[in-house]
Amino acid sequence: MELLNRSPEKPILIDGDSGRVLTRGELRTRAVRIAQNLKKLFNCGEKSDEVVTVAALGNENLIPLLVALQFLAVPYNTLYPNYAEDEMAHMMRQTQSRLMFCDSSNYRTVSKASRKAIEGDVVIFSLDQFTEGARSIEDLLVETGSEDEFKPTLVEDTTKTIWSIFCSSGTTGFPKGISLSHANRASSFYPQGMSNLSILVTGSVHWISVVYTYDMALFYDSVVVFTRKPYSEDLVFDLVEKYRINVVNGPPFFANAVANHPRVKTADLSSIALWGIGGYYVSDSVRDAMDAILPNGKSYTFFASTECGPIAMDLVQRKRGAVGTVCPNMKVRIVDDDGKSLGVDEIGELLVKRAVPFIGYYRNAEATESVLDEDGWFQTGDVGYFDEDGYLYIVDRKSEIFKYIDPVSPSELEELIMQVPGVEEVCVVGVPLENKSAELPTAAVIRQQGSEVSGDDIANYVAEQVRDHMKLRGGVHFVEKLPVTSKGNVKRKEVKNMIINLSK
Repeated sequence: MELLNRSPEKPILIDGDSGRVLTRGELRTRAVRIAQNLKKLFNCGEKSDEVVTVAALGNENLIPLLVALQFLAVPYNTLYPNYAEDEMAHMMRQTQSRLMFCDSSNYRTVSKASRKAIEGDVVIFSLDQFTEGARSIEDLLVETGSEDEFKPTLVEDTTKTIWSIFCSSGTTGFPKGISLSHANRASSFYPQGMSNLSILVTGSVHWISVVYTYDMALFYDSVVVFTRKPYSEDLVFDLVEKYRINVVNGPPFFANAVANHPRVKTADLSSIALWGIGGYYVSDSVRDAMDAILPNGKSYTFFASTECGPIAMDLVQRKRGAVGTVCPNMKVRIVDDDGKSLGVDEIGELLVKRAVPFIGYYRNAEATESVLDEDGWFQTGDVGYFDEDGYLYIVDRKSEIFKYIDPVSPSELEELIMQVPGVEEVCVVGVPLENKSAELPTAAVIRQQGSEVSGDDIANYVAEQVRDHMKLRGGVHFVEKLPVTSKGNVKRKEVKNMIINLSK
């Protein structure tokens, strides 16, 4: 409330699709009205365990809603707007939300999922246009006459009270609810010598990195330019040039696509000061390519997890191959398979511990215990080492999950491929692009005897069942046999190398 009151006439949100501008004062007024009307109509904030579900793309009412829920100290669960019905229903069963907010485009899916998952009545609001069956956000924006008298709820224990519930990647099954406290959120921001930034957002608030970007605008007196359009290089160029964007964040795959796009030779990128690249392995070739196209700026790498927040980054100084030095409020250990701490240049698993501890997966004590050791260290599953200067290097992952824009589960794809008639056995791996900015989902398949199933048959079947990032972009390779261990488990690394050699 204090931050929004400081400069009420200053823009904080710009809709890059329509050009509509929302000032800090307008955002405050909308948030207060939504909070007051939610409390009046639904007693929001009276129950400590109630959770509101949000499954929406960016629009000018989304951030006022999230701020309103924080004013009331009501936790919210952000869902990927394009989740399938069963994925949404899985999270709804855990939260039992009686209030939901969505877009007109996904209302039908949200409605069906809620009927599957929720015990009792549910009220669903549409955040954009009129939608039959849903209530309009305009119902919560009516003037109350007491906006100036409103005071936010005081959170007594910020380290344990849930601010928000984000979804895990769901790569080992359905997603888990990652509970973060108000103190988790606040401790991710540090005193910075920057303000008056124009920041680009191209994703939805189911990504914590997008929520942090909106927070940057709140905390650092800046403005966010958002879009609901699918990501494309031309879209980025258009928005950067029109709104003189200073800060862009995204995965290495997007950065690489922009840096190598033909339009980069004529686009005006002089306004960009920082281009953050993270969420996956960032190669030096991608960093070099990005730095080469920014006449007045530079790239930086950030390494983080939803559960623990920023772990390491190289915003101050880059060292080739490293993800940076450890962030404030964070500790990192490198351990061997027996949990013994390792020294300089010794490779092992990363364990992290935040000054404000991760409070766990929502209503899932078993999953929480599986990632925290007895001393509260979070087991990341990433493998790396420190050099003598304290720079952190990530070299591998203990899990089998790989990433093409979003995490990809090999076992999930394998289950689908096994449903295709004529498939005897399959192993899915991620085959890296030449610059290692992403790994393409790729299948090694053994045909059943006499089968004539084709690679297109398999790829097309998978494409009809999965979200875009899980399509078999690396192709389908038919093999006579798969390498296995003495226990009969497929050796994925050998399969990966085998496919790379076949591709060559």
